[in-house]
Amino acid sequence: MRRLSLRSAFAFGFSIFILVILGVFVYGSAASQARVEIFTPQGFAPCATTNAPAPAIFQTQSLLARFDYYRVLEPPFGPEPVEVDITFPDGRIFTVGASQLLDGVIDMPTNVQFARFTNNGGQLSLTITVPGTWPYGCYRLTGRGLSSGGANTASAFFVVIPGGQPGPSGNATIRATLNGQETNVILQGQILEVDGRGFIGGELVSFWLTAPDGTVIDFPPGQQVIRATPAGAVSTSFQFEGKNPVGRYTVTALGNTSGFRAFAHFELRSRPVTPRGPARLSVVVPFGAQAPQRSIFYANGDLFFPGERVDLWLTMPDGAVRGFPSTFADPIAGQFMVELFLDERLPVGFYQLTAQGAVSQQLVIATFTLTQTSDTIANPQPVPLIGLDNNPLTPPNIPFNDPNPADINEYGNPDE
Repeated sequence: MRRLSLRSAFAFGFSIFILVILGVFVYGSAASQARVEIFTPQGFAPCATTNAPAPAIFQTQSLLARFDYYRVLEPPFGPEPVEVDITFPDGRIFTVGASQLLDGVIDMPTNVQFARFTNNGGQLSLTITVPGTWPYGCYRLTGRGLSSGGANTASAFFVVIPGGQPGPSGNATIRATLNGQETNVILQGQILEVDGRGFIGGELVSFWLTAPDGTVIDFPPGQQVIRATPAGAVSTSFQFEGKNPVGRYTVTALGNTSGFRAFAHFELRSRPVTPRGPARLSVVVPFGAQAPQRSIFYANGDLFFPGERVDLWLTMPDGAVRGFPSTFADPIAGQFMVELFLDERLPVGFYQLTAQGAVSQQLVIATFTLTQTSDTIANPQPVPLIGLDNNPLTPPNIPFNDPNPADINEYGNPDE
């Protein structure tokens, strides 16, 4: 059942929203008596997932989620633990706790189970803050009743929208440069230089980036806040790496005293990668090159030099690059096989896996597609994992944990 309504106020300590027009969205299903309502302070916006309006909210604001009819037995025996997770616009799924720990780039916190007990009436209310690391788009909030084995399950949708006024600009301006030359295009691996003028002399100026999907990214530590010169000038820099997605970015500078805001726009592009050599690579699951999150994909390589190290990296649907631990080709046949367990924290879409021989310099690319899972994410196992023993019967056993994410050449250079 789906129902839309507007309410002007509600209780449960949500006094900051009193007298503000609220959006509320209710969703259940024919198989479940459970219901979820979402209250936000910004009315409604189109949801691309449902092609219908859903409650809207800005980053940094909080929403109220009401879960109802989650009891299994009649009172007073009815409190049921409800597991809550959030499906992002790109298909990633996080528990509520993990969703608050995103960094806007790697976004791989462990999905530790998030469950709360209802009251004797089968009701539960949660206040959830939307951080700047959440992109714009339509989200799905799902509550699964654990005592009922998931029979009590319901969802509701809400939309994170661009918000806030740009603020006064005064005389402040900034420009994006590359090697001292003004530019609106840079490549992964290059350093963006930012110069600003027109701020109040001596004031602190804050900098941040807005990624193509609306995610807010801080400049590296020590560079988020710069003190302007007596003449009101500032300068800083940011190195874009393979882990940053491609697309149109905005850099924002905010004078902490003046309130002046200035913007510069540019496009980040990936470096071209050209396959070379006769090596072959395929990525499959048992039934083809497409499977849902929480599946094991098998990557098979052939015609590499016998025994050579093979470097692997993954290109995400948004163009970001992730390095995997290297493997080694068979010392006689020059073949290898690794297992890639890709979980719900990764976006759905079209992926590319690249393999490069460290000695032969052969480079080959294979493609596959990751689709949406409907499984619960109660398992807090830190995945994805990768198996390196070339035995398809052995489960993956090495955590997907880049020890030096700042080094884009660590597992082979995709730009070579």
